[in-house]
Amino acid sequence: MRKKWIVLIMIASSLSMHGQNAMFKALFMFNFAKYIEWPDQTDQKEFIIGVLGNDEIVSELNKLASARKINNKTIVIKNVKDVKDATDSNIFFIPTSKSSNINNVKTYFANKPTLIICEDQDACFNGAGINYTMQGGKMKYEISRQNISCHNLNVDQKLIALGIEIK
Repeated sequence: MRKKWIVLIMIASSLSMHGQNAMFKALFMFNFAKYIEWPDQTDQKEFIIGVLGNDEIVSELNKLASARKINNKTIVIKNVKDVKDATDSNIFFIPTSKSSNINNVKTYFANKPTLIICEDQDACFNGAGINYTMQGGKMKYEISRQNISCHNLNVDQKLIALGIEIK
């Protein structure tokens, strides 16, 4: 009986940690937006964050979006099954479960002012601008200035200095 309780506690703490990771990723994403300069988009009334597939980050992003703005714009979270359903995304997130789609996403958003964020090993080498990674039990991020610049975005040096730059 005691073993069952230990296993249940381990599972509960694992789920709690996983949920916290989604919260931290969402917070990071909102902070990344402060250090990225998008081209003039005065005609765009909303700041759109697209998320490919069903990922728990969506609920965390929605919580933050209800209380914040980015670049003085209302934030809209689009949870999509296909990248083509998020054509006007300012940020596009690819969770681990959909990481095999990085090439399609990269191609789709080529030359569009979209920051691509992933959470998969070598994602910055495959076209992501920012990639979440775990090091020493802590969440960090890799960042590729080149990949961000390819999307006509400017990145503040502070954001690069705080991350792990991939060249």
